[in-house]
Amino acid sequence: CCDFPLSHFCLFSNSSSPNHQGEGVSLTSGEQLHPSATIQETQQWLLKHRFSTYTRVFSNFSGADLLKLTREDLVQICGPADGIRLYNALKSRSVRPRLTIYVCQEQSRTIRLERQQDSGNGENNGAIFVYHAIYLEEMAALEVTRKLALVFNIPLHQINQVYRQGPTGIHILVSDQMVQNFEDESCFLITIIKAENGEGFHIILK
Repeated sequence: CCDFPLSHFCLFSNSSSPNHQGEGVSLTSGEQLHPSATIQETQQWLLKHRFSTYTRVFSNFSGADLLKLTREDLVQICGPADGIRLYNALKSRSVRPRLTIYVCQEQSRTIRLERQQDSGNGENNGAIFVYHAIYLEEMAALEVTRKLALVFNIPLHQINQVYRQGPTGIHILVSDQMVQNFEDESCFLITIIKAENGEGFHIILK
């Protein structure tokens, strides 16, 4: 986890999670439709929230499929009254992230530090380092990899491994258990390196 001088400003980007809400609803089984919900779980959610009339219409929809529908889509499928009611039920039950981490690509930070040193005046120029906020709805290594791919614009299939730099510089493979032990609002510097065979990339959290 990184440390940065208090004299520097850090900007945080919210681009990685359109569903993040400061007053979100805490995770309670059955209360909200989660993007990872299976088709069966989505059917159960519809029944629980009094949309049994539409279980057949949405019989092949997963949670992610249903959450992608716009207000206009739902009104067209379910009619004005039920369409708006379903839309509001979906949106009011947005999942609050279980964990937030902040990441900054090390290369851009290093360049900014070098420019500050090259100024030669010895003064603090108020260096600005942009950190991206990553909101994790799933406490899983794959979720971290997916969000990093989005933030740094890397095709998911090109990320071979994600490591965390440990004691004496060793690289530890990020696992589900490790993610579950991340502290909320931790900051990481990110190094992206080319794989040894030249195919894809490794990402290192520092």
